[in-house]
Amino acid sequence: MFNRVLLATLIVAVWGTSTVTGSVLQSRQNLVESTQAARTTADESALSQGGTPLPPPILPGPILPGPPGPPPRTPGANPLLVAPQAPLPPPPPPPPATVKGVPCLSNVSACVRLSTRQAWLLDNGRVLAGPVPITSGKAGERTPTGTHRVLWKDKDHLSREFDDAPMPYSVFFAAGGIAFHSGSLRAQSSGCIHLSDATAKRFFSNLAVGDVVQVLK
Repeated sequence: MFNRVLLATLIVAVWGTSTVTGSVLQSRQNLVESTQAARTTADESALSQGGTPLPPPILPGPILPGPPGPPPRTPGANPLLVAPQAPLPPPPPPPPATVKGVPCLSNVSACVRLSTRQAWLLDNGRVLAGPVPITSGKAGERTPTGTHRVLWKDKDHLSREFDDAPMPYSVFFAAGGIAFHSGSLRAQSSGCIHLSDATAKRFFSNLAVGDVVQVLK
């Protein structure tokens, strides 16, 4: 009995839906036919009076979605405020300046002039020591000129190349084991820069790995 009632209910629902759909389609068809009949009558009237027929009617079509609206605004945000711009990069550092009484520039930490057998120790363009006397490499083993950087340091270095000869307060700055160190100020070296004991200690204490060393002719 329940199944029959359910089946009857479904039949009535389907019939009602079909009836509504048929009514909508019939209303649309009637609208089209009435529009066409009115247009035909208007065209005949216009032609009989020497005019031109009416343009085709515009039938109602489906409603299309409009353009998307603006994105939702963050609560509390002020639309009149402009987003901050990225900060500008810092200006480049000024070029190194000359230092009074020193043949090297202010960005150098140690300066050597081989022709006058002199050296200077500097800190940001300020002379800490110098000119101090030096000796440098002999013929065939000249101290390399140019701009170098401190590579490493060894307070009690022993030279393997010269039978563990002592090189106190060594500050290495060029390939081949070239360094500032305490040594004779009368005899030329095998490429290193000899300093007095007191000056060698000061160079060792003030120079750090990466500091610039400039050697001039």
